[in-house]
Amino acid sequence: MSKTLFILILPILLILISGCGYVSKSEYLEHISTIRITPIEILDADFAYDNASQRPNDEVIHEKLTQRFNRKWRDGNDAEFTMRIQDYNVKEHGFGPNGEVELIRMTLQIEYQFIDRVRGQIIEESDNYLQVHDFYIVPNRAEPMESPEEARRLIVEELIEDLYNQLAEQW
Repeated sequence: MSKTLFILILPILLILISGCGYVSKSEYLEHISTIRITPIEILDADFAYDNASQRPNDEVIHEKLTQRFNRKWRDGNDAEFTMRIQDYNVKEHGFGPNGEVELIRMTLQIEYQFIDRVRGQIIEESDNYLQVHDFYIVPNRAEPMESPEEARRLIVEELIEDLYNQLAEQW
C-alpha cells in the first residue's frame, strides 16, 4: 500500500519541485549592461500627437520605452534600440445585430532594430512589426468600452511591454 501511495505522490512532488516549466533567461545578453534608445520617428501624421498628455507621441513613446528598458539596463551604449512608426490605422472591425459598429481595431505598424554594440551584431530587427489593439465602443460586451484616446494609450503601453518582453527578456 505504501509503495502505491509513493508512486502516486512522486509525480506530484516532481511537478512541485520543478515548477511550471518556467526557465529563467538570466544569461540572455548578460554582457550588456547599458542601452541607448534613439529618438522615435513617426511617419504617420495621424499618430504624431498624444491628445491626453498634449505632447508629441515620439516624446511620449521614447520616455516610456526608456523607463521600461531602464528596469534592466542603464543608459549607455552597449546596445541600441531604434524604432520608426510607419503606419497608424483605425478600422471598424465588429458589428452589432443591426449593423452598427461595436468593435474597432487599432494597429501600429513599426520597424525596429535592436543592436548589440559590444559584439557588433543585430540582436533583433523587424521592418513590419504589427501591434494590434481591439476595443469596444459600446457597453456590455466581452470587454469594457474604451474611448479612442484610451485605446491609443493602451496600444502604446502594450507595444512597449511586448517589445520589452520580446527583446530584453526573451519570453
